[in-house]
Amino acid sequence: MRVLVLAYFFPPLGGGGCQRTVKLVRYLEPLGWTASVITTSARDYWIHDPTLLDELPASAQILRVGGFTAIRALRMLERAGFGFEETQGSRRRGVFRALRALQRWFLLPDGYGGWARAARDAANRRIRSGGIDAIWTTSSPESAHLAGLSLKRRFGIPWVADFRDPWVGRATYRPPTRWHDRRHRAMEGEVVRSADRITVVSEPIAALYRARYPELDPARFVLLPNGFDPDDWRRAGEGGVSTQDVGRFVLLHAGQLAHRPTVRTLLHAARRVLEDDPPARRELRIRFMGGNEELGAAERGAMERGLALADVVEIVPARPHIAALRSMRAASALVLLGHGGPADSLLYTGKIYEYLTSGRPVLGIADEGPAASLIRETRAGPVLGSGDVDGVARSLKEWLRAWRGGADLTIRVPDAVSAPWERRLASARAASILTEIASNRPR
Repeated sequence: MRVLVLAYFFPPLGGGGCQRTVKLVRYLEPLGWTASVITTSARDYWIHDPTLLDELPASAQILRVGGFTAIRALRMLERAGFGFEETQGSRRRGVFRALRALQRWFLLPDGYGGWARAARDAANRRIRSGGIDAIWTTSSPESAHLAGLSLKRRFGIPWVADFRDPWVGRATYRPPTRWHDRRHRAMEGEVVRSADRITVVSEPIAALYRARYPELDPARFVLLPNGFDPDDWRRAGEGGVSTQDVGRFVLLHAGQLAHRPTVRTLLHAARRVLEDDPPARRELRIRFMGGNEELGAAERGAMERGLALADVVEIVPARPHIAALRSMRAASALVLLGHGGPADSLLYTGKIYEYLTSGRPVLGIADEGPAASLIRETRAGPVLGSGDVDGVARSLKEWLRAWRGGADLTIRVPDAVSAPWERRLASARAASILTEIASNRPR
């Protein structure tokens, strides 16, 4: 059996959005489902991780297509001498906010429509060549689902639309007019009503869609959570504190940093710690590892000078996935930054499972939702609201006191709790969905 996957975010691109599809393709293969993946090229994103290509089975067919996108437009401007981002590093937040505002007005549903149309055309050719038993599209970008909708209508092949975030209501959803909102809702409705299954990453998102589409069978919306891969931790090894971090308490944020106002809560709390405990300036390091917008070069400089944190905050580029896991394991503690407000009520960020299986304590700065609940339930560390500067400062002070006293801050989530988070299980669930809908296809 073969599934045709449409996924913009796929190796050698990097970032959290790639992990879900990479692991799906890898672990579907021993379950009898091989994959043909239609994706984009390496130059079409700012975060790269070619090491992920090593995880793909030999049976996987990778088809790369172009198509004009907002990112392609940026690449053209960069070649003309306009710099907007550093590969693996920072994006200029103000520039990207302006570009997103323009995109919301003029590009529906998103700035990837040119790629999605090219992917649809490539999928048409691949399906006509034979051997495709099911289709899998994953968002973001949502335009991938519109390509899936076209393929479903043309060929009648069973189709799963995988929502890594809600379409209407995601953290960055800001339609400029009621007309734009109606168009998004209409497009989402066409996708949801036409797909054979909608897979989502959290039960609150499933509940949201079941309530939004009460006329549909609730079983159409299937929980397919993110997770972690024990094999990744095996390859990462035990890790250890690097020479430069001896005598330092390193609080690490791993992964992309964008659309998270909670970064300001963390930095203001750090300033309070240093004011109350001057020796902490020599010991505390807050390290942001990965692509970021909240701390772009100009904004970062102004924020650090204003908060007097230039010698405490460290910005390091994105690293390959296994190297990032080693950095998590070597840190003193990890910080999970939520979006704040209603966005936190729906989502598990994909990295939370790796955080919780790293052995390091986790500080959650997020409002109520699945992520906050999971950190509390596993007793991995404190959870403070998105604007709770005082609470975050108290937690940092308590950790510093314990660390100075030689306390072992290691946490261990019991295997019985973490076992259901394994990526293999999610792929097994996906395989059962694909087999079920494929078997129901009229022949």
